[in-house]
Amino acid sequence: MSRRPRIAILGLPYFGEMLARQLGGRGWEAAFLAHPGRSVSGWLKLVPTLARADVVYLIGSRIEKGSPQDRLMQFRRGPVAIHWVGTDVLIAAEEHARGRASQRIATRAVHWCDAPWLVDELRSIGVRAGHLPLPIPLAAGEPPPLPAVFRALLYLPVDAFDREVFDMETLLRLPREFPDVPFVLLPSPAESLPGSLPPNLEARGWVDGLDSVYREISCMVRLTSHDGTSFMVVETLARGRQAIWTFPMEGAIQAEGFEEVAEALRGLIRRHHAGELGPNSEGRDFVLRHFDHQTLLASLDEHLRALLPAEFRAAPTHPSRV
Repeated sequence: MSRRPRIAILGLPYFGEMLARQLGGRGWEAAFLAHPGRSVSGWLKLVPTLARADVVYLIGSRIEKGSPQDRLMQFRRGPVAIHWVGTDVLIAAEEHARGRASQRIATRAVHWCDAPWLVDELRSIGVRAGHLPLPIPLAAGEPPPLPAVFRALLYLPVDAFDREVFDMETLLRLPREFPDVPFVLLPSPAESLPGSLPPNLEARGWVDGLDSVYREISCMVRLTSHDGTSFMVVETLARGRQAIWTFPMEGAIQAEGFEEVAEALRGLIRRHHAGELGPNSEGRDFVLRHFDHQTLLASLDEHLRALLPAEFRAAPTHPSRV
């Protein structure tokens, strides 16, 4: 077969654009397409590319009848892979409860999840999926030393819809509970938060590149009622920092609700003041073993090639590292 296999990628721009480049380096003719939402004219513009693609790969999806994804499954005969990443699974469960889930999407697409608990959630609504982590680019080299001042990073999105699964009340109570500890909140700006902020809470808004932020902190806190794999938690652990998260990950502290989270944070602060808080080697070792970027990229490539005709399935012997 003389030509390269074609893949059309829709969904999360960060991963879509990155994977289009990197799969291109592994022998694919890869195109990232900006998701047109529910715009009929926007989807019509994508038809030629989607029709030519050997595989259509969606990073995040909807499942309800009449959605653009449902229409895509109605007319497309080639393989479609859906990578579920978090809130999209929550929305799918809600649509299923309303009796609006599309059986075309549920049964004809190939489904993967970036977190193991999402596999169970999809199974409960009749969607069979496998666990396949998305490739996360991690910082190379040794982690920076912990700062002399204990500082905590809080994550709270700006969008009201995204905030619905975040425990904003607990996040905003923590700085007042620990007035001597500096806190940094991203990416919500101060004007998007209720009331006045305590002097030890700095709401920086959107920041391009988090490496300098990770160097400043000893711990990050992410509190959600629903989640996929948190890339910020993975990045935090890779840099040898502590992470307090509602969901389980080896090397992170699992906690929810104000009392549990405050106690976990209090323990870290106590260890810092006693000179006992060193780099989080357990968390760093775990993510370096389980989230190696090239390993996960090769696994995704293998899973995608398994959807192709036999003549396309062999991966290049020496893929480029784009």
